[in-house]
Amino acid sequence: MTQRLGRAPRGLETRARLIEAAIERLAEAGPDANLNVIAADGGVTKGALYHHFDSKERLVEEVYKESIRRHAARILEVTATGTGRERLLALVSETAVLYGSGSPFYRLLLRLHAEANAGRPHLAPIARRVQNRQLAYVGQLVAAGQADGSIRTDIQPEAVAHVVNATVQGLLVQQFEPLDVQRTATEQFAVLLDRLLASPDQRT
Repeated sequence: MTQRLGRAPRGLETRARLIEAAIERLAEAGPDANLNVIAADGGVTKGALYHHFDSKERLVEEVYKESIRRHAARILEVTATGTGRERLLALVSETAVLYGSGSPFYRLLLRLHAEANAGRPHLAPIARRVQNRQLAYVGQLVAAGQADGSIRTDIQPEAVAHVVNATVQGLLVQQFEPLDVQRTATEQFAVLLDRLLASPDQRT
């Protein structure tokens, strides 16, 4: 029994190494990333890789989940403090900045988001869960802002959440535009959102 318990952490560590290697290789090479190379980066054989992930698509699925977790952790970090309105505006701004960074990691995440709706339908349930969690979180920020007085109380948190979610999806599409176009679109939406959220006496 002791031996079996001792093997579990090593297996989890190997799995984590393989996911990390896959994130790096898929970000660099796209869907054609070589499994032999990913296995070697993770310190195992290709056969051992298949012991942890029964197919390349299962590995891609785990990469997608882990990439989403990392992005969510960053968003939670930047929206941890401030009024509800400040936190909501930070969410929109940071999302645009991260996806607009052009880093291999965010190019990969953007591509997987797109493939969840097209080439890799098995990722679609994950994408839907992400969207539902984002809607719930935005709604919480709006409710927090209404409670602290930074957001008007005559609007429904759920309605704002859907507007913000739809706009964030649009900002993701903007990543194919020049950087100055991306920045302008984000800034314009931030101004509009700020005015939407503010009560009349808060507007300048």
